[in-house]
Amino acid sequence: MAAKEEIKNPDEDISIKEFIIILRNWWKYLVSKWVIILTAGILGGIIGITYSLLKKPVYKAELNFALEDDKGGGSLSAAAGLASQFGFDLGGGSSGAFEGDNVLELMKSRSMVEKTLLSTIIVDGKKQTLANLYISFNRLRKDWKPEIRNITFVPLADRSKFSLQQDSLLREFYNSIIKNNLSVDKVNKKLSIISVDVSSKNELFSKFFAEILVNVVSRFYIETKTKKASYNVSILQRQTDSVRAELNGAISNVASSIDINPNANPNRQILRA
Repeated sequence: MAAKEEIKNPDEDISIKEFIIILRNWWKYLVSKWVIILTAGILGGIIGITYSLLKKPVYKAELNFALEDDKGGGSLSAAAGLASQFGFDLGGGSSGAFEGDNVLELMKSRSMVEKTLLSTIIVDGKKQTLANLYISFNRLRKDWKPEIRNITFVPLADRSKFSLQQDSLLREFYNSIIKNNLSVDKVNKKLSIISVDVSSKNELFSKFFAEILVNVVSRFYIETKTKKASYNVSILQRQTDSVRAELNGAISNVASSIDINPNANPNRQILRA
């Protein structure tokens, strides 16, 4: 009867000699494939270098700011309701468009983004708009039709006089920026700190767009808040002018009545009035 072949358990420890033999076999295998390994390494290096040269860097600008927490109390709301009966607008202690997450959508609105694109910047000593800079570094003109290839956005231009082509281009810029370049979110859901991130292939555009967008929204906030105060001042001004006119009229009427009296002082009171 043939002797049974001993089966080695794979879990058994191998000796140092066997380990050296395994390493030697692997080394021989790798040496035999040195041409393939060297070729793969060279090709990988060439591909990596080519990608790094062709891939343009993306510049990211980040700007954080704290949103004012404007919550009115009960007494203030009552005072606002009482004042409204007399024609005054105290706002009722509400932030309106600037409450909660509304400001996040406001900063991404088409109106705010377009105002930012049409803002004037200085690049290399020359004035231009962010929209023109956006067109330039993205090389958009080469893909445009001949009839719109020469369209530009002049600094301080009147928005109401824009052509249909300019409006359409601004809409395309807005859609692209919202999708690929702009991110607005809260740093923490429990805090009122908002982060504005702008990423693009042009570092100046990223920087200017983030700064100007926050300034545009800030100006809108100030105008919205001061509009109520201006409205109240105009009411007070009209009331003051009305009271002054009535008072002057009454004084003149009294002086005229005195002057009609034949026994009155010869110095005419109407002149004093």
